[in-house]
Amino acid sequence: MKEYIVTCKTHEDLQSLYDDMETPGGNLHIPNREVELVQRRNISRNTHYMLTEAEANEISQDSRVLACELNPLDQGIEFLPHWTQTGDFDKTESTLQNDDKNWGLYRLIKGDSVSNWGTDGTTEISNQTISTTASGRNVDVVIADDHVNSNHPEFAVNPDGTGGSRMNEFNWYQYSSALGYSGTPATYTYNFTGNHGTHVAGTACGNTQGWARDANIYNIHFLSSGSGYGGNSWAQYLWDYVRYFHKNKPINTSTGRRNPTIMNNSWGSSISIYFGDFGSVSGIAHNLTSVTYRGSTTDMSSYSATQKKTTLESNGCPVPFNTYLRRAPNRNAAIDADIQDAINDGVIVIAAAGNSYWNGELSSGPDYNNYVGFTYNSSNYIHYHSRGSSPAGADNVISVGNIGTKVNEYKVPSSDWGERVDIFAPGTQIISSVYDQSSATSEGYGPLVADSRNSSYYLGSVTGTSMASPQVCGIIACLAEQEPNLTQAEARQHLIENSLPEISSQGLPEQSPYEGLGDSNNRYAFIPKKRPDSGMASPAQLHKNRNTENPTNTTGVKYPRTRIQVTS
Repeated sequence: MKEYIVTCKTHEDLQSLYDDMETPGGNLHIPNREVELVQRRNISRNTHYMLTEAEANEISQDSRVLACELNPLDQGIEFLPHWTQTGDFDKTESTLQNDDKNWGLYRLIKGDSVSNWGTDGTTEISNQTISTTASGRNVDVVIADDHVNSNHPEFAVNPDGTGGSRMNEFNWYQYSSALGYSGTPATYTYNFTGNHGTHVAGTACGNTQGWARDANIYNIHFLSSGSGYGGNSWAQYLWDYVRYFHKNKPINTSTGRRNPTIMNNSWGSSISIYFGDFGSVSGIAHNLTSVTYRGSTTDMSSYSATQKKTTLESNGCPVPFNTYLRRAPNRNAAIDADIQDAINDGVIVIAAAGNSYWNGELSSGPDYNNYVGFTYNSSNYIHYHSRGSSPAGADNVISVGNIGTKVNEYKVPSSDWGERVDIFAPGTQIISSVYDQSSATSEGYGPLVADSRNSSYYLGSVTGTSMASPQVCGIIACLAEQEPNLTQAEARQHLIENSLPEISSQGLPEQSPYEGLGDSNNRYAFIPKKRPDSGMASPAQLHKNRNTENPTNTTGVKYPRTRIQVTS
């Protein structure tokens, strides 16, 4: 038997499912035995049981059950940060300077591309003044990532690095008892070992490189490292803690209400499916046997690696590494259900689309049901690769793709694409905070420069949808300062309405140079100012969207109505 996660369609069905599963005498699709309970999760629609494969298949047919899936790690699924690295991480120079800034700030505020970036797309823009009319004050931003170095000057209250830290080393485990989890440590531990989370947090909330410079910053790891509970299933459990945090945080005495919660997720679920002459990687063997494209299946069990590459690329599968499918996106029904419940609770969820070249389709799209067949640990599997990954592919999550630094601003080759990607933002050679010089160098962050406020801390640049997602997270945190009742649908609609259709397209997205948009939405993020820089009190009167479901309907969609001055 193995651990399976049973996801109910509704919370109302949970108790009857518990009663059927955990007592002898099952009927219809429920085993005729007392099923061993691994973990009941008090506020989640997910319950963990020990089942056989046959029992799991039968339970999935129950009318109350949305899905019954193996623990992802038992399928070879990995939860990984969304990032890639290239040689020179500075858009403008081969050597990073300590006065260089995140170029996405200028691009998204000014909405100005070719005229200022030069013919090669790498001309430095010097001595320019940019400003915003919000800074994320009284907004809580949760960075689901590596643990963030709270001592870095980027997270200080004041831009000069003084005033203490806006990073809250929050004890998530204070909620364990209320959530029904026993055996957790008393204190959630922050272990400060990675640069990814520190870089992402700096882009979203840094005081010189980021957007929400007055936001409160929280941090929760999506893996087990430093968390102390949940093992490698921590990507499942963290949603319970974030939801409880959002619903039970104290009233902010400055505003008379609970702070909005904006959550960035620069990570995703995927599987790398290997083929070719070497047969296995890190002890994990796969055998790619078939590809199904728009309902037509090709048997590849006898194909050579070269034949498989050619066939796969002609059937919508990118194969930039020639002998394996790199991090094919994976959807996890249990995580997706928890995300939807978080959104329903009011958490605004933003995620990186992924850096694996893949198409992410809507469920109505022609490629949504494309899949590959393979064997893993002597079992046969099929993998739907064009549905996006959890969390970015989950319904209603704001999914962010990566735009490169070329003058024509193509999609960066590695960025996932497709209609499921809601918005694109700068994610290439983005300058932000790193943990320290030693670890950043060992992780290949390229040119580093000491922070001018404290030479013990460093800035570096890196590339990926991981860097694009926090740009959008920061923008939405600034918006939430002025619209504290902002919903997920309204946040997405804001991005759509204010985007600029300026992304160039070349080539086929699944074939080299992998820069094409395909059927992606041509939406380059842009941040409008909700009020003038000066001469107007904040917050301004809000003009919110009536219709968040139809972005093409621009008739009467604002309330209150904007005043039009008529002159004669």
